[in-house]
Amino acid sequence: MPDKIIKEIEKTFQQSNDPNELFDALREALSHRLSNPELYKILLANPVLSKDELVMFTEKIADEFSTCRYEVYNWAAQIFENNFEDYSYLERAIYYYQKAAMSNPAEYSPLLSVLKLYSYDLPLPSNEDIMKVVNIGVEHVHRKAKVYYAMAEHFRKIGNLKLERKYKSIAEKAARNEHQ
Repeated sequence: MPDKIIKEIEKTFQQSNDPNELFDALREALSHRLSNPELYKILLANPVLSKDELVMFTEKIADEFSTCRYEVYNWAAQIFENNFEDYSYLERAIYYYQKAAMSNPAEYSPLLSVLKLYSYDLPLPSNEDIMKVVNIGVEHVHRKAKVYYAMAEHFRKIGNLKLERKYKSIAEKAARNEHQ
C-alpha cells in the first residue's frame, strides 16, 4: 500500500468539513483494507460528524476489521462521553463501552470508564445500565481487583458502606490471587 494514499486519506479524515467527503475517504480506506485503528480514530474524532454518522462509521469499521473492534468501540465511547449535547450521548457512550468490553472481555478499562459515567447527582435511568455492564463484565476480566476496587469506591460514594466493605474485601482477595 503506497504511503501516499494513506497520507491522503489521513489528511481528509483530519481536515475535511464535509461528511460526504469523509464517507468517500472511509470507503477508499476500507477498499484498501487499511486496518490501522489509529487512522480510523482520526476519522471518528472529526467534529463535523453527526451522532448518526459517528455511529454508522463506527459500526462499519468494526464490522470490517474485527481485530481493531475493541479500540474502535472504546474510542467511539470516549467521543460520546465527551460530547454531551443531550442524554442520548451518554446512552451511546455506555453502549460503546459495553461493546468494547464484549469485544475484549479480558480488558478491564471499559468497565472502569463506564463506571465513571454514573451520575451521583441525578437518579438517571442510565445508572442502572452502567451497573449491569460492570456486574456482567467483571466476571470476564483478567484483573478483577481493579474493577472491584472501583466498585467499592462507587458504593462508598452512594453511601452504601455494607457493599463498599464487601467489594473492598473481594478486591483484596482478587488482588492476592492476581499476584500469585
